[in-house]
Amino acid sequence: MRWECNGMVKIHSPQFRTEDSLHAHVARLLTVAIAPPGTLSASGAFWCSIEHRNARNRLEGALRKSRGVVAGIPDIQIGYQGRTYWIELKRHDGSRSKAQKALHPVLEACGQPVGLCRSPEEVFGFLKKHGVPVRAEVMA
Repeated sequence: MRWECNGMVKIHSPQFRTEDSLHAHVARLLTVAIAPPGTLSASGAFWCSIEHRNARNRLEGALRKSRGVVAGIPDIQIGYQGRTYWIELKRHDGSRSKAQKALHPVLEACGQPVGLCRSPEEVFGFLKKHGVPVRAEVMA
């Protein structure tokens, strides 16, 4: 559900049964709030999702490693004003993997904030905290 109030799009946020459903919902919201994935918004923001599910077999894992694929990369990358922001999505009962626990502090150490978000509201809070302009609000 969505509606407009004072020029701001308001979007209702449901409960999520899977991390994939949360991720798909957040992707739809970011498309409205920023721009379609892979495109530059009017305010100069960009976002995309990163897909690094577990390799299906050893060969695929070895090929990924040879190309520099790193385990633990957060789910969503956002670029704005020369900075990179990352969002790791987890259900309310999910926890970060060992690789994520190791990599996220590395990203933060080089000036790339990582937000662990369990709801669309937390995603929007993270973006607002870092000054990334959004054209929508999530209503509980």
